[in-house]
Amino acid sequence: MIFKKGIKLLSLSILFLGLSALIHADKGFITVDGKNIEMDVERQYQAPASYPRKALRLAKEGYVIVEFDVSADGDVIDPFVLEGEPAGLFDRAAMKSIRKWIYQPPIYEGVPVQVNDVQVKLSFRVQ
Repeated sequence: MIFKKGIKLLSLSILFLGLSALIHADKGFITVDGKNIEMDVERQYQAPASYPRKALRLAKEGYVIVEFDVSADGDVIDPFVLEGEPAGLFDRAAMKSIRKWIYQPPIYEGVPVQVNDVQVKLSFRVQ
């Protein structure tokens, strides 16, 4: 019974994490005339990250920082883990989620562009 209650609370926690992430745009860079220009990219869809069973069983919390590019069409390109704590425990769940994210196609001066080096932090918390 406690396990089911924990799952419900965990689901709500992940839902709230997802909703709060939608409020803020992520930042990346485009290169114009040899200069890097910071640019915001807005998420249109954020797939929920599933909590790994092992982490749940051990009541472990943590985070993963992932870096990727956003294509001119708004797709996530080449995501990779920069950092995770505890190392490796949440990486797979974070990558599976982020690969499904969709962004508003980035536009710079009326032209669709690819935005590079976008970094996001996914937190995994049991509440």
